[in-house]
Amino acid sequence: MERVWKSQVRRHVRLIFFQATVESVLLCGSGTCTMTPVLEISLNDTCTRMLRTALNITWREHIPNDILYGDHPRIGDEVSYRRLPLAGHRHRHPELPAGQLILWEPTPGARYRGGRRDTFVDILKRDTGLRETNEIASCMEDRSD
Repeated sequence: MERVWKSQVRRHVRLIFFQATVESVLLCGSGTCTMTPVLEISLNDTCTRMLRTALNITWREHIPNDILYGDHPRIGDEVSYRRLPLAGHRHRHPELPAGQLILWEPTPGARYRGGRRDTFVDILKRDTGLRETNEIASCMEDRSD
């Protein structure tokens, strides 16, 4: 791919090629995984470095990420966007095993080393900004939002 990045191809074509090759691989299966804030930052930083390489922009040019991305969403936001419809679809089908477990919260038990790990429900709460599991469930049942 370095040949494409180093060539005289227009920026728009490079962005389309970047989305088709790099982002599609990074986002494959991303709707099912739980990501910690640290992992999301790492993923965003990696994608930003790759995008700068694809557009032949070095760090010496001091171009802010807001200008670099333009109206294109960051990869962490795209992961959150893909996770919510999948979770809603699973919740609306309680006959499936995943539908019964999508909003399951484990009872607190022995503490993990390094603190409590985020569950899928914690990630959904962070993505939606809601605090209670029943609020998430009512939003998932109402498809108009």
